[in-house]
Amino acid sequence: MLHDHGIVNESLTKLIATGHTYQEEGALWLRSTTFGDDKDRVLRKANGELTYVAADVAYLLDKLERGYDELIMILGHDHHSYKVRLKAILSAFGINPDRLTIILYQLVHVIKDGQPVKMSKRSGNMVTLAEIIQEVGKDVARFFFLFRKADAELTFDINLALSQSNENPVYYIQYAHVRTVSVQKKAIQSGINFEQVKLLELSFEEKTLLKKLYELKNLLPQVAQNHQIHLIAHYSYEVAHLFHAYYNQNRIIDSENIQQTLHKLAMVNLVQINLKTAMFVMGIVPMEKM
Repeated sequence: MLHDHGIVNESLTKLIATGHTYQEEGALWLRSTTFGDDKDRVLRKANGELTYVAADVAYLLDKLERGYDELIMILGHDHHSYKVRLKAILSAFGINPDRLTIILYQLVHVIKDGQPVKMSKRSGNMVTLAEIIQEVGKDVARFFFLFRKADAELTFDINLALSQSNENPVYYIQYAHVRTVSVQKKAIQSGINFEQVKLLELSFEEKTLLKKLYELKNLLPQVAQNHQIHLIAHYSYEVAHLFHAYYNQNRIIDSENIQQTLHKLAMVNLVQINLKTAMFVMGIVPMEKM
């Protein structure tokens, strides 16, 4: 789109005006060594062909001119050298390079039935994300990628992603949410008014669960600052684990003890709100039934 609308050439004109470019042997260069790069970068070759760096100039400038305060770029680990040149582009425009955050992701190995997935005939020497999504679904694929820290290699097990077992983390979390929905439906069928739910004296396991739920309040701004979204994925798994244990050890709805029922329903409601919030941040749709 940037090329089609002439934005790349427009951006290069603006960059030339900064005085940080030069012509040599018919090519246009960015003097990126001024800003710590190991060598200057070609923007436009002698034959008039634009380079990837030229497109990066347009991409960064377009984002900033549309009013964004912070830029986040996700690149493969083999593009680690791009950090300096991309920040050099911003510096050339007199823009604080710290406004750009670059997150490098490691390799992903895809396996199925314990064996590496055969390379796609359609895409050549790689398995595409679209193929993985087609195989396991958008939400499952998204969670598996988010569950691993960016700078750690990921082995994407198709069989595990498709399994309906506690070993599958996304199933485990979705199952916890489904259980909260199921309990609420049963409460409605029993004629219990949700507006009356309230917490009474807490047991040790309930205190532990509530402490974990409260952690999300501090975790969200932390992730917003460090971009370590895998912390949300792991957190949601920990909440699901505590809730499954609570659910299995407690009778939630007891018609002979309405006060305790309301108390436990309050716990269930808090867990549901918490899981929904975590899944919303991850871009995953909570399931109502399985």
